[in-house]
Amino acid sequence: MLDLGQGALLVGVADSPETLARAAERVPDRGAGDAGPRPPFDLVEARLDLYPGQSIDGCEAACQRLEASGTPVLVTLRTAAQGGRWAGGDADRLPRFRAALAVASWADVEDDAGIVGAVAEMVQARAEGQIVVSHHDFSQTPSPDALLDLVDACHRAAPSAVAKLATRVRSEDDRRALLALVERRPDRTAVIGMSADDEGLRVALAAAGSLLAYGYLGAPTAPGQWTCEALHLRLLAASPRYAARRGS
Repeated sequence: MLDLGQGALLVGVADSPETLARAAERVPDRGAGDAGPRPPFDLVEARLDLYPGQSIDGCEAACQRLEASGTPVLVTLRTAAQGGRWAGGDADRLPRFRAALAVASWADVEDDAGIVGAVAEMVQARAEGQIVVSHHDFSQTPSPDALLDLVDACHRAAPSAVAKLATRVRSEDDRRALLALVERRPDRTAVIGMSADDEGLRVALAAAGSLLAYGYLGAPTAPGQWTCEALHLRLLAASPRYAARRGS
């Protein structure tokens, strides 16, 4: 079981069923005598909105293998309004979450979704399940007070939610605001700075206490996203807590 008190946890983003299957091949089989090197991720995000059919169909075996290895699968069906490709309604989205959470234990749903409570209930029925309530702003980083309000609203949306806030970073003031947010809301909060000129902000936020850090396993899914392998190596160097948890 992942210890949420010992983040940052590194999320490997699987942008396709093929990428998800390759991630599953990297984890040891349950009961394997020699587990070999650990993969450079703690959990894997299945970005279902990017998959053909926008569902878990055909990916069940990969999810089951990851979950059996102790690597949670984080199910995301991101709406177009918050940077994804899901353009349908929540009535169609909820059954897809239900099917996915039969083989996965984590889910990410947006703060403005009408199905937050329903998805949270499904997650709570899963052993070691976790609900991430997220907000994405691809145009700006809001003011410090607005950032606090957004994180607090995500936490209120579901019991024990992990609040995830991802904003576009355009200035040094934006960078400072996100780092200050981690300091002011250190518990169960993930803060992501999106910028093509990252300059290490994703690493700095994770080292400062942001619970989740996202690296891609196939192709980038957000501005400034690093490969999972590169982010892992940088976190080993930048975060003693991450390095200790990973046994390095």
